[in-house]
Amino acid sequence: DIAGADEKDLRKMFVTLVKEGKFRVVADMSRVSFLDSIILGTFVWGMKNLRESNGDLRMFGLHSFVLRLFDITQLDRAFRIFETEDQAVASYD
Repeated sequence: DIAGADEKDLRKMFVTLVKEGKFRVVADMSRVSFLDSIILGTFVWGMKNLRESNGDLRMFGLHSFVLRLFDITQLDRAFRIFETEDQAVASYD
């Protein structure tokens, strides 16, 4: 669960996913109402690790505030962001 997770939890989640061979990740961001710079950096770190394993991190369900933060930081250019889970999952095909 991403909502309420701290930097250590997120890093552990990404490390576990890679160890388990799960490189195509879809993150449900619908319960995330705030992100600080440390968490944003952790998402970038996780995405980088997944891409180094020929995978990726896709996101969906971002609230307007979080989406605006991605826009301001230009991370919306680095991450593939979708409105729905179905769109995010289908983007891997």
